[in-house]
Amino acid sequence: MSLIVSLSTIPPRFSDLQPALEGLLRQTAPVDEIRLYIPKAYRRFPDWDGQLPDVPKGINIIQPEEDIGPATKALFAARELAGTDADLIYCDDDRIYHPRWIEQMIAARGPRSDIAVTTSALGQAHRAGILAPSRHGPPPVRARFTDFTQAHMWALLKRKLRQLLTGHIVPKPNGLLRYAKPGFVHVAEGFGAVLVKPDFFDETMFDIPPVLWSVDDIWLSGHLERKGIGILCASGFAIPPTTGAHDQAALASNVFDGADRSEANAACVKYMQETYGIWL
Repeated sequence: MSLIVSLSTIPPRFSDLQPALEGLLRQTAPVDEIRLYIPKAYRRFPDWDGQLPDVPKGINIIQPEEDIGPATKALFAARELAGTDADLIYCDDDRIYHPRWIEQMIAARGPRSDIAVTTSALGQAHRAGILAPSRHGPPPVRARFTDFTQAHMWALLKRKLRQLLTGHIVPKPNGLLRYAKPGFVHVAEGFGAVLVKPDFFDETMFDIPPVLWSVDDIWLSGHLERKGIGILCASGFAIPPTTGAHDQAALASNVFDGADRSEANAACVKYMQETYGIWL
């Protein structure tokens, strides 16, 4: 079984990719390939001259003909790996993932290859129009501040000890712990990385309507729900730190096709409800 990591990026972030890519290369999980998808042309950046970024050895740049927005990070890899039993991780280009991040995601899934795994879920999904509970199981339990404090102190202590014993710089532990117990959620957030099987996705997902292309988390998660695939939000993960790319042309802070992020979220949820009868 192969393990593929897939992400995409945009021209304004090319110069700030290095930290995120190096973080992926440091993963303890046996990653077979890291794919960076860069379309041959961008709808948001029509003046891009086609110059590709410099990337570390071990990163494979793949250039699809079409720009489908942020879902580029997941859909092309899933299409190319269709019919295989590969594990596919899709993630963001502006986060530094702890070296054991992917290893721990796979461990959180356990023997259940019929579910997706995320480390972060859309908070207050009811504001986007999702009122029904997940049909796949109980929700995750959020961590208390005291849980975070104790765990974080131990992580800092272990980091200091490892540095003293090995003489090597050890990555800082992540920040605030998100969930104390795992559970099922409606929407997986890509910034925390998502573990799927390629055949969870299909060609229907490439036909993204205007406005909805900008909210890939809801678009991809809605189609997983359409196919009856549960999304397990793992416990014990924190918010991965951002890189300098985070503030470069961020979708969350812009208006596209006349809709801001909250309006696009609500429009995507409504589309899923009306088209597929889910999240009702």
